[in-house]
Amino acid sequence: MRPRIVSLFALREVRSSVKGRWFLVGTVTFALLALAVSRLGMAGAERWGVSTFDRSTVALLNLVFLFVPLLTLPLGAASFAGEAEDGSLAYLMAQPVTRGEIYLGKVVGLLAAMTLSLGLGFGGAAMLIGAHGGSASRFGVLVGGAWLLGVVMTLVGVLLATLAKNRVRALAAAMGAWILLVFLCDFGVLALAASQSLGPEAMFGIAVANPLEAVKTLVALFVSKRLEVLGPVGVHAVQTLGRGGLAMLLVGVVAVWSALSAGAGYWLFRRGNFA
Repeated sequence: MRPRIVSLFALREVRSSVKGRWFLVGTVTFALLALAVSRLGMAGAERWGVSTFDRSTVALLNLVFLFVPLLTLPLGAASFAGEAEDGSLAYLMAQPVTRGEIYLGKVVGLLAAMTLSLGLGFGGAAMLIGAHGGSASRFGVLVGGAWLLGVVMTLVGVLLATLAKNRVRALAAAMGAWILLVFLCDFGVLALAASQSLGPEAMFGIAVANPLEAVKTLVALFVSKRLEVLGPVGVHAVQTLGRGGLAMLLVGVVAVWSALSAGAGYWLFRRGNFA
């Protein structure tokens, strides 16, 4: 594995991603939504007796875990599948480089492009909240959580692309994964809760198996001292494991998702026929 070759592929991927329509539209849309949600979250805060930052953070938290997967899943899926479809990957593989260097370089470039997109998207909200005396450290936790979620979802998108090898199928799979993780998983947990007498431990385990819920709970754990924002199952988990133990468990869930997605994507990429 040659670092110089990996960095060249990463820079190539960043340039390609930034020029893409999805990057531009997604970044601008996320920036506008984050700014609007932050402004609405601060409206009437003093009248309701809730801190400006608490309301803005809760509002942004819901936006982040709805929009970030929608931005990053197709980003990862379109890159690999698009280049496999137009023959670019076959051309790269014909060069004196290894598939590992190509894969790592493209993944690093995608993660860099995702980081740039989130940084630009959060910029306006950060300035607005900072101008109203918001907590920089807790807002940083929110941004860090969004980045962590972006890493996981980008790697899942890459995995879907190596399975599909076709732009249309890869993007359809990415949208299906978004719907599954954002909506259907929550409805499934609610259905299980309604149909069976599951204990709080089982309910919590099913919920945090979803990486979105794991990251969302992790962020909520640090940005607010109000345990009720975690929900009744989350409150039970804090009382059972403690804040530190719960945080370690959630980080472990995210790490497992990232490692499995990256490892499976690389395994499929090495063995795939992209000619």
